[in-house]
Amino acid sequence: MRKISLIVYDFDGTLVDTLFDIADSVNLALADLNLSQLPRETIRKYVGKGVERLMMQTLDGTGFKDIPQAVDLFKKHYSKNLVNHTDFYPHGREILDHFKSKKQAICSNKPEGFVRQILESLNSLKSFDAIIGGDSVKSKKPDPEGLNLILKQLGVSLEDAVLIGDSPVDIETGKRAGVHTCVVNYGLGFADEIAAAGPDCSIDCLSELKDIFH
Repeated sequence: MRKISLIVYDFDGTLVDTLFDIADSVNLALADLNLSQLPRETIRKYVGKGVERLMMQTLDGTGFKDIPQAVDLFKKHYSKNLVNHTDFYPHGREILDHFKSKKQAICSNKPEGFVRQILESLNSLKSFDAIIGGDSVKSKKPDPEGLNLILKQLGVSLEDAVLIGDSPVDIETGKRAGVHTCVVNYGLGFADEIAAAGPDCSIDCLSELKDIFH
C-alpha cells in the first residue's frame, strides 16, 4: 500500500457518471442549430478536454463554424440538465467517506461552476478541499497548471499525492506534475489508449482504492 495525504480526482468518467446528461445537452444544442443529433457513444469520445473541444469535435464536418455560439448553446442546455441522469459511480460516496481524513480535490477540464453545481446536487461539495475546473486556470489538462495549483493551495508534496483519472489526458497531467497516477477502467477512456499512457496503477472499481492507498 502507498501512503498518501491527498487524492485528486478527475470528474467526468472517474468520480461521477455524467455522460447521458452531457450527450443530451450536446444534442439539444445541435437541434437548436438544425443539425443532426449524434449517438451517445460518439459524443463519449469528445468528453474530457473541455467544452470548446467538445463542441468543436461535435461540429466537425457539419460546416457550422461558430464554435462560441455552439458552446453557449451547450452551456445553456447543460445548466438546466446537470443531474437528470448524473450520479456517482459505484462506491463513489463510500470512497469519499473512507478517505475523509485525507485531503481530497477535483481537477477537471469541465467548467468549475458545473462541477460545483453537480456536487452540490449530490450533497457532496463539502467533501473537497479544492476544486479546479477547466476555466479556473489558464491551461487545461494535460497541462499540470491546475494540479500544481491544488498541491500548492493544500501544501502537499508530490510524493504524498495521487491523481485518479480515466483517460490518457489525466495520466499525462499527473506525470508532468510528478505525482502518482491511477487510472479507472470503467470511465470514458479507451483501454488501448489508457494502457499506452502507462499509469502507475489501475482499478476496475473505486472501492479498490482502499486496498492501494492509506
